[in-house]
Amino acid sequence: MPAPARPLLDTQIGGVSATPPTAESDLEPVDPSLSSSGEQPHRLPLSLINTSSQLDASLPSPSLSPITAAANLARNTGYAGLFGGDDEYDDTTDISTLDASQDKLDDSNSGSFNLQDGTLQLKHMQTRHKIGTPSNEARHGNPQLSNPTLMEIPTMIDAFDAMPMEMQTYIMYQMLRRCAKPTLHFVADVVNPTLKCDFLGVLPLELSQIVIRNLDAQSMCRAAQVSKRWRDVTNSDEKAWKDLLDRDGYHLPDGEIERAVREGWGWQHPGTTGWERDISNVLCSGVECDLSPPRSSKFGSVATFEEDSMSRPKRKSTSKHTTSQKRQKRKVTPTLRSHSQPPAWMRSLESAQGPNAYANAAALAVPNPSMGLSSLRSLHLYKSLYQRHHTIRKSWMMQDTQPQHLAFRAHDRHVVTCLQLDTDKILTGSDDTSINVYDTKTGASRKKLEGHEGGVWALQYDGDTLVSGSTDRSVRVWDIKTGKCLQIFQGHTSTVRCLVILKPTKIGTNADGTSITMPKEDLIITGSRDSTLRVWRLPKPGDRSVFQAGPPANDHDNPYFIRALTGHHHSVRAIAAHGDTLVSGSYDSTVRVWKISTGDLVHRLQGHTQKVYSVVLDHERNRCISGSMDNLVKVWSLDTGACLFNLEGHSSLVGLLDLSHERLVSAAADSTLRIWDPENGQCKSTLSAHTGAITCFQHDGQKVISGSDRTLKMWNIRTGECVRDLLTDLSGVWQVRFNERRCVAAVQRSNYTYIEVLDFGAARDGIPEDRRSRRIVVDAKGREIEDQAVTTEAPDQEANP
Repeated sequence: MPAPARPLLDTQIGGVSATPPTAESDLEPVDPSLSSSGEQPHRLPLSLINTSSQLDASLPSPSLSPITAAANLARNTGYAGLFGGDDEYDDTTDISTLDASQDKLDDSNSGSFNLQDGTLQLKHMQTRHKIGTPSNEARHGNPQLSNPTLMEIPTMIDAFDAMPMEMQTYIMYQMLRRCAKPTLHFVADVVNPTLKCDFLGVLPLELSQIVIRNLDAQSMCRAAQVSKRWRDVTNSDEKAWKDLLDRDGYHLPDGEIERAVREGWGWQHPGTTGWERDISNVLCSGVECDLSPPRSSKFGSVATFEEDSMSRPKRKSTSKHTTSQKRQKRKVTPTLRSHSQPPAWMRSLESAQGPNAYANAAALAVPNPSMGLSSLRSLHLYKSLYQRHHTIRKSWMMQDTQPQHLAFRAHDRHVVTCLQLDTDKILTGSDDTSINVYDTKTGASRKKLEGHEGGVWALQYDGDTLVSGSTDRSVRVWDIKTGKCLQIFQGHTSTVRCLVILKPTKIGTNADGTSITMPKEDLIITGSRDSTLRVWRLPKPGDRSVFQAGPPANDHDNPYFIRALTGHHHSVRAIAAHGDTLVSGSYDSTVRVWKISTGDLVHRLQGHTQKVYSVVLDHERNRCISGSMDNLVKVWSLDTGACLFNLEGHSSLVGLLDLSHERLVSAAADSTLRIWDPENGQCKSTLSAHTGAITCFQHDGQKVISGSDRTLKMWNIRTGECVRDLLTDLSGVWQVRFNERRCVAAVQRSNYTYIEVLDFGAARDGIPEDRRSRRIVVDAKGREIEDQAVTTEAPDQEANP
């Protein structure tokens, strides 16, 4: 007689029915041996599908059928039944310790419940709430299972724990495909966090550092906020932050790394509004503090031993019976060490090569200072340097930034024709025949280089060697430190209008892998109003001095002269060089391309109809660019000599060009600047706020600073917007240059020539606001004085009310 059909069981929890269809194979016994014995297999009542229920059919079926999987498990593990078998299971599958947030649990439609400490607590449910309403036929196997209650949940959990892992996987699959979406969301919220892997915590430190060295600075900072482990890995990788400094174009001034080591910058977190302080005298938390007295060195002077020892912690006696002789030795030992050798950190610093070596020196200089939370205290030398330079760069574009404004008189009332600077010095050349050297930080006058008999119209320096060209037709080589003229080269018969110092540069690779470097030695290349160019070898310090008189001069008498390049028919106005390529622009309306090593003319570029005033060399694309009095900017191919683009838009003389940071900027007498894409010649922005011809400008990747008749303006190079006026109420702007921190301009105020220095990094050095909110005029010694231009005008104003 066939078995009676099972009734439809409708199991509803929280008003949602979720029962899957049961295949005929699911009704077969798990173990085939049970059917042959004639005994009815012991199994749970199975629910049939309720077609009125909404099922989530997104879960796939297992690759093996339940019958095959169960049969294999029974044979392999000796599993006897749902509630039988050994209590062997993998601890890694136990998630009973997971916590679930209350707000996630409250979203369940199965009733309000909490999961705390592995105990399931149900609220608003009766003690014997029935899961379903099984039929009488379903109860004959095991009446206790036909009406499961809350009291039986521990038994069910124990049975699940006793299952092999494969069976647990199958049971979980069957349970999940019967769950409603809210329950699945809850399960996902609990399970997903446990499946995530902290790869930086698992990987060895060396592999973790390889991973983070592929991140940019912003990603590195975000990674440092994930956990203490991530913070330690990202902050302590000195090489990664050193590479970021180089990659993002930051340059460490001379002596800054030594200062950072000495003052303990690597332990500090000043943020964006603070500044790095000298914590070398902060109490050390360990007993390994170096008690050796600091000394003056090439890294700068430091505090005396007496001042330093006042802030050092006193060590406690190990015994009350310590003899006076031992105490005397303890006091004398540091003094003896000071005469024998410098402190350990200074020795380490002097021999340091690479970021990790500098970090080791920093750890010796300020060992574990007692500041901040000990759990967050870690050395991060190059990250602190990166943060410092990044903050200074950002401060340029902020409206509320107040740079320190320093001003000093220069060259009386004469025009400043040349201006160059670095973090240590400012050099100016003038039509008063002199070259002045000033201290960048204080404005104090260092040297005045005198010797030219005409105005200085071109200069460039490399290290402490300065080369200048003048209207007296000579080229002079100077020692900047001593102010002494080392060489005088003659040969040009008119004003030396432009010059460059060309350094050896890698321009390619040979078949055997060796580098191709050109030129082979440092060169000086000059252009003159006599329509010629001349190539000289740059003398090295200690080389024999040559003082030629003339013109005319005998080139054979000068061992540094190499060759003259002739061919232009008018004044050579601008030159640019890289590797073995030289480009010259002339008033004869042509641009010529030369091979420096041989002096051969490679191309004669014709197309301009007026004088050429400016040229730049785009060596990456093998192009050159020229600006002319015909209002055009032309882009030329150095391979073929053909004109690739005509950049139109200016309505007057294009006198200035500059190519940097993948942007070409042109400035014209029509009072505008234009930003171009050097790849395709497309005009990106037009900067139009000046009222007169642009006399000078410079740009980098974020800004353009330009000077005109009465103002010095700063622009956002990405948007073309004028950010702010840096200087106003001027009679003229002669020259402008800026570096990472300072902007220096040579201007005319009330018929006097001034050098104005704007320091955007002053706040990062702790300069108070009252020293940054006003213009400070200093004398030749760097001392603050009253502005002479103001005091001389005051009597005139009183006499003529």
